[in-house]
Amino acid sequence: MGGCPLLNILLKDIAQQENLSVQSSAALKDLVDLMNVNQKGVVVVLEDLRPIGILTERDIVEILYKGIKLDEKIHAFTKKNLVTTIGGRTVGYALNLTLENNIRRVIVVDDSGDFLGVVTQQDLLKYLEEDFYRLTIKIKHIIKKIGGLLSVSPDESLHEVLKIMVANKISSVPVTDNGRPVGIISEKDILKLAGTKVSLQSAVSQYMNGPVDTARLDSLLVEVVEVMNYKNIRRVVIVDEEGFAINIITIRDVIENLEGDYNKFLERKLRSAKEILNLLPEMLIEVTDTGREQLIIWVNDKVTSKFGREIIGKPVTSFLPRETWDNIYSTLIKLGKIEHIKLKKDDSIYELSGFFISTFGKMEQGRFQLIMRDITEDIKLSTVDPLTDIYNRRFINAFVMKEIERSKRQDRHFSVVISDIDDFKTINDSYGHLSGDIVLKALARLITDTVRNLDVVGRYGGDEFMLILPDANNETALNVIERLRMNIENLEIRVLKDIKVRLTASFGIASFPENGTSLDDLLVAADEKLYKSKRQGKNQIA
Repeated sequence: MGGCPLLNILLKDIAQQENLSVQSSAALKDLVDLMNVNQKGVVVVLEDLRPIGILTERDIVEILYKGIKLDEKIHAFTKKNLVTTIGGRTVGYALNLTLENNIRRVIVVDDSGDFLGVVTQQDLLKYLEEDFYRLTIKIKHIIKKIGGLLSVSPDESLHEVLKIMVANKISSVPVTDNGRPVGIISEKDILKLAGTKVSLQSAVSQYMNGPVDTARLDSLLVEVVEVMNYKNIRRVVIVDEEGFAINIITIRDVIENLEGDYNKFLERKLRSAKEILNLLPEMLIEVTDTGREQLIIWVNDKVTSKFGREIIGKPVTSFLPRETWDNIYSTLIKLGKIEHIKLKKDDSIYELSGFFISTFGKMEQGRFQLIMRDITEDIKLSTVDPLTDIYNRRFINAFVMKEIERSKRQDRHFSVVISDIDDFKTINDSYGHLSGDIVLKALARLITDTVRNLDVVGRYGGDEFMLILPDANNETALNVIERLRMNIENLEIRVLKDIKVRLTASFGIASFPENGTSLDDLLVAADEKLYKSKRQGKNQIA
């Protein structure tokens, strides 16, 4: 489980910064000039020291293909979705991050979020080469996982090359003559032409690179890695026994096909499965356990839309409270799974389930797959009255039963109050049921604003409201409800454009334990007192 020492090298020790960043006020031409100098195919856009965007060779190829002038300012073209990681992470983790998020480089920042540099997959490959000396995997073992060859002939135009790159989102196009590779043209080559007066109708043969680095199907993968590292190139053309071009492999293809427990695990995670997961309504979060910490390595689109892409690469404890995660982590390690854990984050309530897969690889000890479902509305529907937005009858009854148990244990008093709007039927009959709804909502707001912070207010049905007043004996309850009665008496509610109504309410108070020690006893007592108020002339408290 110890792993390869090279994979434990810290990113801050290998991240490169020189000529790899530009301020957001610069022009596209400035950025292109930097790319031609740094030969990394990327420039990070900064505001002061903070990364705010990124532009790559692929972006420049699209810009040139669309005919956009290079004197335009950068900020209009900057990609906002950044994947960053702090310099204290390892090479192994960065490799993981590029694979899971389908990116070719990682932006490295310090603990304050300031730019430290960039690490590309090509940089990472240099630290992986020694692993390949123990492997016997050949090109033919991985070629079936790579798509068909896209190529151009020497006399086709640069414009056609750009078109193929943009349409297929590829970084290079081999040039073949009667099926044999005679050159290659990459995004890096296109970049060199940016800002020059070269016509995009020019023939590819004038600007392609040759001769082409090739490998055969029986070539060892380690040989390809050595060539890539030695010549600082990102791809090699694959030829058959007769020298005809049949495919191309890139650094990413090589990295994805590392052997070992970790990579067997990755191979099981088909990309199509990730695409399916992005369609699911649940939020899916994948966490890698490095042995030292647990880091968010991948999230689906549902998570990104709610919390942003910046949570990728961060410790899971920056997303979930540490105490909550510690409990979840220990359960996952012990049992391998968790189900239906309720947790609160910001103003929402989530139900979390998940499982743990042990990998014991070079870069991680395991993966956590977490499924989060937002149940805020479900909870609200089960506890809140949809019209008045106060608690419903089901919740109120459950609360009274809990309050009875609490008051018994602590030898305390509390009161239950049932209220009924006087002559509410007249309002419905005179102005319509929509006006009645307006009255109910206005009264719910008034009751909530009038009672104490610890009091619980609910709609018990129709025009009946119920209040639970914790730690309130009959005398305290009378004072609270008298204030409420007077406020209702003084309330004016606009029910139609030119019509306002005034109303009154009657109340019945039952106190624990004097009027009962069970839910049924208290409800019957409060109801009897309510009707006593009605018989005494309404707008009363009994």
